[in-house]
Amino acid sequence: MSDYRFQDIAKYAGTSLLALVLSACGNSTPPPPAMTLGSSALSGTYVFSVTGTDASDGDYSVLGSFTADGKGGISGGSADYNLGSGVDTNVQLTGGYTVANGTAQITLSDGGVVKDTFTTTLVSTGTSTVASFDGTGSGKLYPQVTAGFSPAGTYSFSVSGEGDGTISGSGQVVAAASGSFTSGNLTFTDAQSSISYPTVTGFLGPLSAGGRGFANIAGNNLAYYVIGPNQIQMMGIDDRFLLTIPAQKM
Repeated sequence: MSDYRFQDIAKYAGTSLLALVLSACGNSTPPPPAMTLGSSALSGTYVFSVTGTDASDGDYSVLGSFTADGKGGISGGSADYNLGSGVDTNVQLTGGYTVANGTAQITLSDGGVVKDTFTTTLVSTGTSTVASFDGTGSGKLYPQVTAGFSPAGTYSFSVSGEGDGTISGSGQVVAAASGSFTSGNLTFTDAQSSISYPTVTGFLGPLSAGGRGFANIAGNNLAYYVIGPNQIQMMGIDDRFLLTIPAQKM
């Protein structure tokens, strides 16, 4: 191949490569800006479950539900409180919320002494986190669907909380259509003690407003809230223990 022809080919190849690069740069489309969710993203019914500690109440757990209108208003709320200062059950709540930069600031109140505030990062679907509940608490916020729920079924659950020490464990129960447990088992540790129940008695009671019900597992009184047809969240309402018990139908 002559030197002239080689130079022409090299020149053409270089020009073509440069044109390809420039064309690619010229046709690239920048990614769309991230969408920031507003007040309308918080709409419908929700279940919140939190734990924390503060100077006046010590370690605590709270479980409840509320309805957000997508415009900053909250109604139809109820919650159960297990605090160092005592237990309050089925407290009726209203409130409101504001949204800035995709984060909702939520306030719940019973119109009297109970006033809770927390933040949550809004998501388009699914579970979001709860932060700064009354300053220190944290947990989860679940969209709630009560339609299609019935107590009958086999539930697998975990247990966490505080008694004589740190409580952790797991179990399984089978509930009849009436909500009564027909079989089950539970094993947990509390501080240095390990306790097993080869047979578990108890029940899931009927639902009331807010998708809330009363339950009992192995003698422990609980409030429960339906999250979905196959998922519930339970919390101990005896002042001797702090118990948080998420349960899933198998």
